[in-house]
Amino acid sequence: MSMGVNSIMVGKSYRTPGDEVRTVQSIDGDEVVYQAACGATPAMIARAADKKCSLADFAAEVEAEVSPGV
Repeated sequence: MSMGVNSIMVGKSYRTPGDEVRTVQSIDGDEVVYQAACGATPAMIARAADKKCSLADFAAEVEAEVSPGV
């Protein structure tokens, strides 16, 4: 189940149905810059390369916000 675009916030992490954790680095207009890792720990995410997509696509691809350190 996707999330609403207004629910996506900088600094928060979100999980996809495929168990990928995406941490939002910035939102500029309708573009999201994020880091993603599967089976991620905070250290793994910190080393991940930045990725970009539209805010609408990001919201459609994630299903829930996750707690820090998850």
